[in-house]
Amino acid sequence: MNAAKEDKNDIITEVFRSKTVLVGSSTINRGILHSIGGLLEMMKGLRFRGKSAAAFGSYGWSGESVGYISKMLADSGFTVLDEGIKAAWMPDTNDLSRCEAYGKAIAGKQPREKESD
Repeated sequence: MNAAKEDKNDIITEVFRSKTVLVGSSTINRGILHSIGGLLEMMKGLRFRGKSAAAFGSYGWSGESVGYISKMLADSGFTVLDEGIKAAWMPDTNDLSRCEAYGKAIAGKQPREKESD
């Protein structure tokens, strides 16, 4: 779903229905798109449990968006499955194929149980 075009309530409804979500953004001024930032803030307030997530993004120079999204997802209660995936500049067909394979791999992963101390 495109967070800049879709109603935020519709996106949140889909998050409630999902076991796993992937959230992505380009890196903009060492941050993320404001539409994704607003959505992540809504998700943080809802404190999801029993759901997993992963991040993806593109970047030109620095690439902070994937790490930032992963942290926000963890802060929102999601089990973050891995470090995410990035593509430099505008993704080409190889990057898109790699991202498609990543999405399929994430769809097959189950959240890992946290080890107790």
